Amino acid sequence: MNPGAQPNQANSQAPESAASKDAETGAQSADGKQKKAGKAALLLIFFTVFIDLVGFGLIIPVLPTYAQQLHADDFAVGCVIATYSVFQFFFTPIWGRMSDKVGRRPILLFSLAASALGYLIWGFSGSLALLFVSRAVAGAGNANIAVAQAYVSDVTTKENRAKGMGLVGAAFGLGFVLGPAIGGGCVSMGFNLQTIGFVAASLSIIDLVLTFFLLPEPQQRSNAGSERFTKEKNFFFNTVSDPKLRTSLLIFFIATFAFANMEATIVLLTTKKLNFGSFENTMMFLYIGLLIVFVQGGMIHRLNKKYGEKKLIGIGSVMVALGLVLTPVSSNLYVLGAALFLLAVGSGLNNPANQSLLSKLAPEDKTGGVLGVGQSLSTLGRIAGPVVGGFAFQYLGMSSPYFIGAVAMAVAFILSMKLPDAAA
Repeated sequence: MNPGAQPNQANSQAPESAASKDAETGAQSADGKQKKAGKAALLLIFFTVFIDLVGFGLIIPVLPTYAQQLHADDFAVGCVIATYSVFQFFFTPIWGRMSDKVGRRPILLFSLAASALGYLIWGFSGSLALLFVSRAVAGAGNANIAVAQAYVSDVTTKENRAKGMGLVGAAFGLGFVLGPAIGGGCVSMGFNLQTIGFVAASLSIIDLVLTFFLLPEPQQRSNAGSERFTKEKNFFFNTVSDPKLRTSLLIFFIATFAFANMEATIVLLTTKKLNFGSFENTMMFLYIGLLIVFVQGGMIHRLNKKYGEKKLIGIGSVMVALGLVLTPVSSNLYVLGAALFLLAVGSGLNNPANQSLLSKLAPEDKTGGVLGVGQSLSTLGRIAGPVVGGFAFQYLGMSSPYFIGAVAMAVAFILSMKLPDAAA
């Protein structure tokens, strides 16, 4: 009986084995499609954050011309830049929390439409007041980085979440430094100031259309937006006063303040002192941007492993301070190039190392909220930097914003020596 039964048993197992292989193949195919869809979604998120920060910097190279046409002084120029960040500061937590309730996709679509409207107002603006309005609306619309980060949190696993967040960080840094280069490039190609507003609006509209047709709502939505900007009573003040976190958070503010101080006034300085035109200023911002991208994209992870975050924060702070001191005394392109090299490389080391350290120091169940506080302080730095820089440039002299920033980064270096160890 048994010998006769064996072939039948083998025959009965064959279809099961084939069905099992078909099911496995189907699962692999579905998994492959899901991964492709996930990569496409992350690329769209990258583009959204990139557009946000391009919008912040796009106006910087054209501000001297705007100042002349609209009768704005250097202090008003700084205030125009800061207006964008003020509205971004207030709306970032609002969009983040709302996306937990109504969905990531609707909030992203609404915020992109708002940013496009802001740039259209810029395109039609003929007065300084309308320019302020346009920057306010665009800043509120582009305050969607919390939604982008929440989306990444929803569609990634714990194992590859850091990589996804790194993609958002790379888009943030790239847009922050290439926005001015794109704006300067538009001017050098003969675009007038209103046309640049329409260029920015077109980028937001393209992003809006792509998001509408290609970005799906995450299958499972977390509370990442609310966690990052928690409503817990006194959470912000408790976090910034935490002995383990406050030094890193203070460096966040100082480093962003010093860099934004420089970024808001560098075109005013090079135009008045070195007679730079739009082409030279565009090349200058491209130089800064490519250096930062090179450091953050190719070097930072290896350096982090070799030296650790604390050393990189200290080294970066010293380099930025030296670059800020050298920038206003630069009498030729070689000295300016060396100064900007120190600034760009130092900033490229300081910021990601500090963010990495803060994420390790934060309590595991409150990491999102702590990083949200760090982001809020960075935004405050982008508000204070242009205002202080514009005021100092006009009333204290062309060199003063850079010396103020250098002193601030010297303080950041001293603070870096008091940073706790990540394992502490």
